[in-house]
Amino acid sequence: MLKELNVYQIIRRGLPNMSRSQKKVAALLLDRPDEVVFLNVSQLAAMAEVSDATITRFAVFLGYRGFTELQEEIQSSLKQQWKTSERLKKRENTSHSFRGVLEQDVSDLEETMSLLDEDELMKVVRAVWRADKIWIAANRSAEALGVFLQYYLEKVVDDVRMIHSVERDADLLAHLGRQDVVIGISFPRYSKSTVDILAYAYETGVETAALTDTLSSPLAAYADTVLTAKSRMHSYIDTFTAPLSVIQALLVQVGKEKEEETEKRLEHLESIWEKFDVFY
Repeated sequence: MLKELNVYQIIRRGLPNMSRSQKKVAALLLDRPDEVVFLNVSQLAAMAEVSDATITRFAVFLGYRGFTELQEEIQSSLKQQWKTSERLKKRENTSHSFRGVLEQDVSDLEETMSLLDEDELMKVVRAVWRADKIWIAANRSAEALGVFLQYYLEKVVDDVRMIHSVERDADLLAHLGRQDVVIGISFPRYSKSTVDILAYAYETGVETAALTDTLSSPLAAYADTVLTAKSRMHSYIDTFTAPLSVIQALLVQVGKEKEEETEKRLEHLESIWEKFDVFY
């Protein structure tokens, strides 16, 4: 199990069965990983206001041989993120200027490229092609990303559905099948509705995937496959330059995976567009 999940997924999935003290440790590791990654047992215990023994029991509870092994996993997960930290700091001073907004988007793209796991991307591609139905859960500002993904997936696969929110579309979950795939999309501040939908799908045995900002995102705990893209706020808006690029990369690979079938579908669409004079 440890080899299949990242450390943040393991921690989040263990939360319901943790003691109160263990949950305090988990909160630190999930919410402030950069601050605690190099602390020893005593230092982390003091920061979490628990005993040293609680830290050791916490690591063993998660399936690790001890705190050292757990710490190594966290360090490994953060390693790639640190590579770009200096570049990000250099750009912080201009982040609110016109040029700074564009520079931040470029920075997000560069960091996303350095962290993107192509194997994970291809897992989602294969899940799309073998699924009976594809469900996209995206709410609030991330709904724009979901609509974009749905629009282009519908060009090459048969059944793609949007779930905007659990409050609005809860009844649709009754049609969720074991051979389907659910793709959840959310970025800070994470939509509780999207997390709840992905959690429901995961707990019922449906294959799930997430597009989010980090492996410590609440979506990651309920995703069989996680794609990450950097998304920082510009003033009062979310910036989705990097997430949109990941979606575009995914769509391109979906088309390439079954190129002949994709071409036939697109040719059929072209004939329909021509018949009805769709384009100017």
